[in-house]
Amino acid sequence: FLRVEWNSIHGDRMLIDVSRPAQTVGSNKACPVCGGELCLSERPYTVEDLFKLWDPIHFSESTIEQHRRQAPATAKHSCVNCKLDIFLPQIIGTPEFYDEAYNLKNSQEQSRFTYSDTKWDFEVALQDVRGSESVMEVGCGPGNFLSLVKPVVTKTVGIEFNETAAELARNKGLTVEVSGRDFDATKFIAQFDCVFSFHVLEHVADPLKFLEDLCSFVKPGGKIGLSVPNQDGPIDYIRPCVMNMPPHHATRWRLRTFETAAEKLGLKIKRVAYEPLLLDNYSYYSYYWLSYRFPGTTAMRRVLRKAVSLSLQGVFGGLRLIGLRHLYGLRGQSIYILFGKPHLSS
Repeated sequence: FLRVEWNSIHGDRMLIDVSRPAQTVGSNKACPVCGGELCLSERPYTVEDLFKLWDPIHFSESTIEQHRRQAPATAKHSCVNCKLDIFLPQIIGTPEFYDEAYNLKNSQEQSRFTYSDTKWDFEVALQDVRGSESVMEVGCGPGNFLSLVKPVVTKTVGIEFNETAAELARNKGLTVEVSGRDFDATKFIAQFDCVFSFHVLEHVADPLKFLEDLCSFVKPGGKIGLSVPNQDGPIDYIRPCVMNMPPHHATRWRLRTFETAAEKLGLKIKRVAYEPLLLDNYSYYSYYWLSYRFPGTTAMRRVLRKAVSLSLQGVFGGLRLIGLRHLYGLRGQSIYILFGKPHLSS
């Protein structure tokens, strides 16, 4: 995971400064992607509310206090133009937050949330690696995607905010740099055929600047591939969804938001892919979708939800038993976008 404020070039160095607290994006609540009007769309959550959602995971008081110092409470705002959702004031996850949420420093204990060795996003992105010689991943975590890529390209580099995760990646023989005050990004400008970032964009304080800097690492004519939770998918039925709220996620994205960002940055969207439902996540539909589509507390509603839920669980469970991993036809968690960077003008 990469919590960043990607700053512009200062002198001869581009710094990724993680020392400053996260800032509210504009006192007038302008959308950081398109500049459109942001409207309050949900009730506020205090820092205490947010950390209670993680139960039974326990966070230290010092970690909670780090986030309380950023802001005592936050609320979701939605852009009337590009449909970005952003929580303001921003409460961005610190390294200590991710260490404790993912139990990175105690491998003997299993965390409720873990890095996946392989993901749908990785499989889709590997198709875009073909014909490339150099690949960078920003927010590489313990290096699971780069480990898949390394055998088929000449050069791989990872950038990671969390030192613990970066060390796990280095133990796999990968080249990984930790972003921070002394990180010099200028040496990577226009050095890679492809740059990827999986489920990182939604974590950062300034998403448009983050996308600009991904573009800066790519050669003219190169590709930028990234994935985020698909806010037009079933994750929207989970309210609240602890993994989709601060301090874990700062923003929420839709295809329209990416189209707006691409136009603003002069990029072309080359491909859009939606993850089919991962059958391990069948509760998206057997529970959350039902609760969303058939709300109410009457006895008839409860019986209806229970009957349909049991039927769906039986169907999804049967498909898992015969070895299916995904169910095509139902959208799952992620959306993957492949951008193309223009060639230099002749």
